[in-house]
Amino acid sequence: MTRPSVRVALWASAGAVACGALAATPAPPTTPATATPTATPTVTPTATSTTARPAVPPGTAPQGFTRIGGPANGLTVAVPQDWVALDLSRDDLDKSLTSIGLSGEALEQARRSLRPLVANKAVWASDRTSAATSPNRFATNLNAFCQESPDVPADQIVADVKRQLGQLGATISQAGEVPIDDGTAVRVVYRLPSRGIDIRGTQYYTRSSSSGRTCILTLSTDKDGLQPLFDRIGRTLTPR
Repeated sequence: MTRPSVRVALWASAGAVACGALAATPAPPTTPATATPTATPTVTPTATSTTARPAVPPGTAPQGFTRIGGPANGLTVAVPQDWVALDLSRDDLDKSLTSIGLSGEALEQARRSLRPLVANKAVWASDRTSAATSPNRFATNLNAFCQESPDVPADQIVADVKRQLGQLGATISQAGEVPIDDGTAVRVVYRLPSRGIDIRGTQYYTRSSSSGRTCILTLSTDKDGLQPLFDRIGRTLTPR
């Protein structure tokens, strides 16, 4: 089985844009981590919510979901139909942001936040209603992209992600290999304090057998109780 790469890029959402319209995402490290871990980490067993739901054939979407992304992004992923989504492989970020109703300072903050994702031809999506019920005006969101990387074992991915998230002050509750509709992925569940917000994050890492690239999905919220939804979304991650 082909597994994800040790090249880890962390894209944890760190705050909310003005009016809660968009979640801000800082740029990834300029030099991805490549160090080999000195010990194999303890891998937490897969959560029940990840394995209990029947698989959906790759390329389709569960009922009530729609698939975003495509060949230009290197992946697709299914999100709830009422989420707003942006395809950042296109060179029209300002047009995309204004099309979802952003202007003024909110537009400028969103532009700064998402510009690094444009270089990676990412997809971004958010629950447009989530900020209104968030105590921090934080919009539940995801981003996903693929990057060139060598092929290494899943436990090395786990070790590198644990190390990098640990350096950011995150607490990891689950980490290990899980089934997804298109094979397997490394899944990491964590909590990350950022700008006074306690982010509940989940990341998926899976490798494309056709392109040899690693595809990374990051889901972020400041609410409890969304892990089943994040797991349902993560299971649909499909490299192209």
